[in-house]
Amino acid sequence: MNHTDDIFDFIVIGSGMGGLTAASLLANDGYSVLVLEAALAIGGCSSSYYRKGYIFESGATTLIGFDEHQPLKKLEKTLGISIPKVKLNPSMAIHMNGRKIIRFEDRSDWLKEAIRHFGEEKSQEKFWRTSYRVADTVWKVSEQNTHFPPQGIRDWFRLFKNDPRDVRVLPFAITSVKDFARDCGISNPDFFTFLDEQLLISAQSTSSDTPFLFGAPAITYTNCSNYSVPGGFVIMAETLRDVITKYGGEVKTKEKVLSLSQQDFSFEVKTSKNKTYLARQVISNIPVWNMEEITSGGIAEYFRKESSKYTEAWGAFTMGVVTTDVYPVEMSLHHQIHLEQPIDGVDSKSVFVSFSHPDDPERSKDGTRVLNISTHTKTENWFQLNGRYDSVKERVEREVLKLLKDKLPHFNKAEIKLAFSATPVSWENWVYRKKGRVGGIPQSMSRSLLDWTPNQTPFDGLYLCGDTVFPGQGISGVTLSGFHVYYRVQDNLKNNSFLELRQ
Repeated sequence: MNHTDDIFDFIVIGSGMGGLTAASLLANDGYSVLVLEAALAIGGCSSSYYRKGYIFESGATTLIGFDEHQPLKKLEKTLGISIPKVKLNPSMAIHMNGRKIIRFEDRSDWLKEAIRHFGEEKSQEKFWRTSYRVADTVWKVSEQNTHFPPQGIRDWFRLFKNDPRDVRVLPFAITSVKDFARDCGISNPDFFTFLDEQLLISAQSTSSDTPFLFGAPAITYTNCSNYSVPGGFVIMAETLRDVITKYGGEVKTKEKVLSLSQQDFSFEVKTSKNKTYLARQVISNIPVWNMEEITSGGIAEYFRKESSKYTEAWGAFTMGVVTTDVYPVEMSLHHQIHLEQPIDGVDSKSVFVSFSHPDDPERSKDGTRVLNISTHTKTENWFQLNGRYDSVKERVEREVLKLLKDKLPHFNKAEIKLAFSATPVSWENWVYRKKGRVGGIPQSMSRSLLDWTPNQTPFDGLYLCGDTVFPGQGISGVTLSGFHVYYRVQDNLKNNSFLELRQ
């Protein structure tokens, strides 16, 4: 028999950083909030998990967003919290064609490094100075414009009432990163290879298909303050969970939402624990691809049409590795290793590696270091292997480990204590993302700023956040989406009967 709890003001489906951001802000305002998470751990793709005594991140991931005008800084200030973090410098090392390229945080240092490796001094200066100017504007505007994409006259008015000088960056929405670099006079093919692999990490697309308006903050994120979270990214998610529960909200794990339906003045949510919950409003943090299967009727049709716009998205081949700690203290925690020969089953030209912090006793213990490795792969291939799945996975794992021994500094001197891998099939089982698609929707020159799936659906009281709605990828992006949906909800609450229903 189903059990029906009291009606909540808000149910949030999925506990990724977008959903937790929206839930914590609403709980902080005094609304009753229930977060439902299908997986064992909260945090979605920005989380951590235990395996054989070690803490691994969900993926090889960097963390920014705590600088001026950035969403995690705003979240800390709004909630009066401090997310545990340790600053990293340098941000990243790139191993490419026998060279070690250091992504310095300091803009002047990075410009010198870029010129040293890629030449074309005047062109590099123009490219990077413009990138910084556009990125700074995008961060500022994204903080101010909380109702984007515009969905009505009031949203358009908000968009244009801010600093009119900001509109000067809009033409960069129709210029690709590659075209702008060429316009600056850059011709070195190594630089475009560098750009492509950097953008795949942050924008899920290459320089020819990433609008410079989005590409500028994507390629300058290593010039922001980069951080590690002691104990793993799940600590960041748990910090927000604690805010939610402090103000009377609930966060439930291992409780997958099976169906969502709209009643007269509420939504009914049924879960895998044979429970039924009612809510006046619902915020979905799960991908748009997943929404059709938990809804019906007109809502399901809406999500079928929305998800059909995004047929291409990446999966990840990931590895967790534990080795003896033979690495210098000053060594960067993040490394991008370019492939000299392609690896069958890997569909980018690089592999990304993140180390646990040497001063993190929860993760780097007993003289060991934990490594998370990630690279792009096409999802559909892994679901079609049938009886060859295990052998192909083991082969890719061996080739990635060989790459690390050949190219990752000091790795060949370390003893491997543990190594395992995961594919899009694993990701579908872990975090329930359809077809194991992770990282959000790739940037595309064919999609306009206004063509993103909006955070407000046509169904009164049903909202969206996460990496498949604007602004898209990354921890900062999904946190910003949580803010956007929060402000959208607050705006709508002032203009409908929701407040009366609570009384």
